[in-house]
Amino acid sequence: MRRICCLVLIAIALSLGAEGPASASNWGPFGVRGGFSVDGKDHGAQMIEAFAGYQLPWSLRSKGGWGISTEVSLTAGALSSGDDLGLVGSLGPVFAIGNHNSVELDLGVSIAVLGRDRFGGRDYNGIEQFISHAGVIYHLTPTFALSYRFQHMSNAGLNGKINPGLNMHLFGINWYPGK
Repeated sequence: MRRICCLVLIAIALSLGAEGPASASNWGPFGVRGGFSVDGKDHGAQMIEAFAGYQLPWSLRSKGGWGISTEVSLTAGALSSGDDLGLVGSLGPVFAIGNHNSVELDLGVSIAVLGRDRFGGRDYNGIEQFISHAGVIYHLTPTFALSYRFQHMSNAGLNGKINPGLNMHLFGINWYPGK
């Protein structure tokens, strides 16, 4: 519960930079998401994180809202497995394809940094990682959405031959200021 409160405070702090008409059109979504590992080899790994997106000027949308948009996503959170708990943070591009008034496909790749390279007896072979994801965002209102993503984290073989990877199911709450 303490971690959830900390992440909500981080999301609120990140959203303070979204005040004002100029920045409100660029910042968002903000939110929190959490989930669990897909299989048992990761000793019940769980993750919770706060996220913020910065909308890039490259988008192609119809008047009805259909199309593609781009953003840079920043995350900060915690990964736990067994008795081990550590920081996880990422930064990278995201593509939203669909209708920003109803349902969108969420695709992205990020550079990630872990606070430790071992969780629950599992060695991820380095703190430098890459995260790729595919998900769905369901917009309930113009400013509120629910999301699901399947996420894969690995070192892409850059830290040697050991590259166990971590697959996660993540569920989130997204807030879009200024819409």
